[in-house]
Amino acid sequence: MSSPLIVQLDLAEFCEATDLSDVYVIEIVEHGIVEPSGRTPEDWLFDDQAPLLAKRAAKLHQELELEWEGVALALELLQEVQ
Repeated sequence: MSSPLIVQLDLAEFCEATDLSDVYVIEIVEHGIVEPSGRTPEDWLFDDQAPLLAKRAAKLHQELELEWEGVALALELLQEVQ
């Protein structure tokens, strides 16, 4: 039985996948919304669930004009409901 393929994206690939700037992604990470492995942006690796979460966070931030703290809380509550 083969093990599942683990997809990991570096920062450039992540930005391309989410259509977000690196500055925006760094803000999302700083607020704990997405948690890559690695210590610095140059070393970050994101799992395959992170782009969806980042896109959802960006949408909440833009459309509802929420601060990042509010976005983090909203996503946490949405996850609990699911």
